[in-house]
Amino acid sequence: MQTTRSRGTSAENQALDYLQQQGLCLVTRNYSCRCGEIDLIMRDSGALVFVEVRYRKSTRFGLPEETVDSRKQRKLILTAQRYLQGSMRHAGST
Repeated sequence: MQTTRSRGTSAENQALDYLQQQGLCLVTRNYSCRCGEIDLIMRDSGALVFVEVRYRKSTRFGLPEETVDSRKQRKLILTAQRYLQGSMRHAGST
C-alpha cells in the first residue's frame, strides 16, 4: 500500500515526465522556504514555470485544481517571489 508521501512523489514524477515531454526543462524540485514549497520549477523557453502538483484518487470530493484555494495561491506566490529574489541575488554575485 502506498503512503501519502509516495503517492505525491509518484504524481510529481508523472507531472515532471509529462512536462519534459512538452519541452520544459527542470530547474529545481521541491523548493522550500519559510513561505512554503513549490513542487517543480521549470523553464519553458525564456520563462520560469512554477508547478504545484495535486493528486486525487477520485473526483468524488472535487477536482485537484479546486484544492488550490486563495490561501494556497498566496503561499505559492510568496514562495515564487522568494525563489526569484534568491536567484537574482545569486546571479548578481557571479
